[in-house]
Amino acid sequence: MAGHGQVQIPARRKCSPFLDSALLPGGNELAVHEWKAVPDIWRTAAEKYADRVALVDPYHDPPSELTYKQLEQQILDFSHGLRVVGVAPDEKIALFADNSCRWLVADQGIMATGAINVVRGTKSSDEELFQIYSHSESIALVVDSPQFFNRLAESFISRINARFIVLLWGDKSSLNSKAVMDIPVYDYNDITELGRENRNALCYSSELSEQGQQGVFEAIGPEDVATLIYTSGTGGTPKGVMLTHRNLLHQINNLWDIVPAVPGDRFLSMLPPWHAYERSTEYFIFTHGIQQVYTTVKHLKADLQLHQPHYIISVPLVYETLHSSIQRQISASSPARKTVALALIKISLLFMEAKKIYELSQFSFFCLLFLLFWKGNSLIKQSCQAIIHFLHVQLSTGKNRRCSFVAFT
Repeated sequence: MAGHGQVQIPARRKCSPFLDSALLPGGNELAVHEWKAVPDIWRTAAEKYADRVALVDPYHDPPSELTYKQLEQQILDFSHGLRVVGVAPDEKIALFADNSCRWLVADQGIMATGAINVVRGTKSSDEELFQIYSHSESIALVVDSPQFFNRLAESFISRINARFIVLLWGDKSSLNSKAVMDIPVYDYNDITELGRENRNALCYSSELSEQGQQGVFEAIGPEDVATLIYTSGTGGTPKGVMLTHRNLLHQINNLWDIVPAVPGDRFLSMLPPWHAYERSTEYFIFTHGIQQVYTTVKHLKADLQLHQPHYIISVPLVYETLHSSIQRQISASSPARKTVALALIKISLLFMEAKKIYELSQFSFFCLLFLLFWKGNSLIKQSCQAIIHFLHVQLSTGKNRRCSFVAFT
């Protein structure tokens, strides 16, 4: 199995302008009033929510729990580690892995170098993954586990050109050694340790400052491509969709209208992270200081009881399955338990309806008071009348955007 070769760090390098501002001319004196690249969100989150637990990943080995500050540092370490092994801006890195905290770190670490990640999960066929890797012109591969890698070894690895391979979980010694004979292989800890050493060298080397090498770095821009997401392929060959940092930041900046998260809320994550809706929502919720808990379909019912999340984003089929399971349990209960359960469900529904009416009517009341006493601009008065009409429609149709369970159809 190949070891860590000597790799020339690329002469042209990019960094996330707020997350890694110390690497740019002017360093920490840069005044950044808005995010220019997706990884910029992690510096803001770490400064606001440093010691809050950001994520809990209980079903991987080892189980992980990271605070916002620790998460920011791991993303920085991973991105610098990738630079050490030769990743340059605008190169494509295939990230073929399932939902986990290390997927998030790898995803953001790749973006923070100015490279473009090409994402897919382990349930895709070998041929589909090969087509995505080849079509995207990826130069390296980040994989989930030794088991997944060994599945790909004969049908996939032997047909691709890979500068290196990164293993997110598990032991490198479990990999098919013949498949990686001439390819450098790093595990997650290798990359983060290389990155940590590189960051220390950049921060504390007086020689670096004297030579003014900070100018080698350029800032990632909003119009730079952040990721390639491929369609499902149900209508033919999967097609690549290029998303820029601006595309993703628009979602981050506007999702609060649908998911009004506040610090301390819990979010249960179970969809594939390359799923565009799940991915954008994950980025968004971390900007509001929530705690994300990773789960699976197998553990979902138990985790709903254990963690009692405020939000879960999934597809309708999951909710239908949960609803059917609950209804079966109620039906199989004794008459007394069934009566209590149905009564509690009815009370809960009535409470949610009353809460919705209260929230909307309260705002409508203030608009009405404003109309009664306002004697100024008629345009403002007309706007208030339009708002009251809208709220009336919301109340009469039962529409309400404040929901804890958001379905993607």
